[in-house]
Amino acid sequence: MQFHSSNCEQVLTDVKHVVHVDNLPPQARASNSWADLEFVHRYVTPNPRHSAAEWDAIYVAAESHAPEDITGLVNATVPQYVDAGKVYVNTANRIISGSAAAQGQIPWQALLILGGSGLCGGSLISNQIVLTAAHCVQGLRVRFQSGAGADSMGVTCACSVGSFQITLGSTSRQFAQAGTVTQVTRLVLIHAAYNPRTIANDIALLRLNVAVVFTNFVNAVRLPRLAHTSNTFAGTPARVSGFGRISSSNNAVSPNLLFADVSIITNAVCARTFGAQLLASNVCTAGNNGRSPCNGDSGGPLVIQEADGQFTVIGVVSFGVQNCLAGFPAAFVRVTSFLNWVSSNAGIAVRQ
Repeated sequence: MQFHSSNCEQVLTDVKHVVHVDNLPPQARASNSWADLEFVHRYVTPNPRHSAAEWDAIYVAAESHAPEDITGLVNATVPQYVDAGKVYVNTANRIISGSAAAQGQIPWQALLILGGSGLCGGSLISNQIVLTAAHCVQGLRVRFQSGAGADSMGVTCACSVGSFQITLGSTSRQFAQAGTVTQVTRLVLIHAAYNPRTIANDIALLRLNVAVVFTNFVNAVRLPRLAHTSNTFAGTPARVSGFGRISSSNNAVSPNLLFADVSIITNAVCARTFGAQLLASNVCTAGNNGRSPCNGDSGGPLVIQEADGQFTVIGVVSFGVQNCLAGFPAAFVRVTSFLNWVSSNAGIAVRQ
């Protein structure tokens, strides 16, 4: 497992990802104020125009769940924590979609502050690895006065975020809570095939400097089984969570961790909105009743509850339509499309 320290020189010379400035979020501002945090989110123009033949090809491609074609990766042999995906807090009275989560209700939720100015989410999948979106950890605009990363005019360049503050176990941005863990790391691994223009392969891993101890408030979420790779999950109830914007009409980030119960739709239905931008390696949820991830939720988890009551992460918040308009679907990275990559690089054996 080779994680890269996220300084600009390494990202620009070692990781070899091309990030186009005209496709980046607004200029990031270094600030300690939550009100000043930049939303990290990717937008896709809905309802693209294609010919009938092109639409037919798009629908076929979107539903073609081919296995990963990655050579040179060896799956890990260490099984995931047996209690991953368990929730120990009684939340029987807090399962209304869109309500604030109780502490311990979503113990794998990670809150990421990117370079002191960006906001994203993530999922704890082991005692030292956080799963998130590639666009969260690479692509903020950084202004260099001189030195590494500066172009010939010293203007804004594309670069990875310098450091990542990761908070686990918290459901509040405003108040300190017992049982939370916060670390700052520079160790990031971005999928080698990530394309910031098409948002393909939008997946990354962060490594904590110190392994955390699992508690009622901090716990890993379970990874899918190999048997799940053939499952489209269409029609399956799921849950998405994060600290992002409260609604399409409100630019404020939520002071609390929110969650919404959503329904997974087929990729063919989702492709009607996103066209060729949607890949088989994406999974989508309907945008009914305004239930959708929004700005600041990027990188966060989409989970399902399996028959044994434990939760499994099947999606990573990736992209949607601008302003998260009600009625439009949201697209996630389909975790089952990257199981080999996650297993090899996170050191977690995949269940059968």
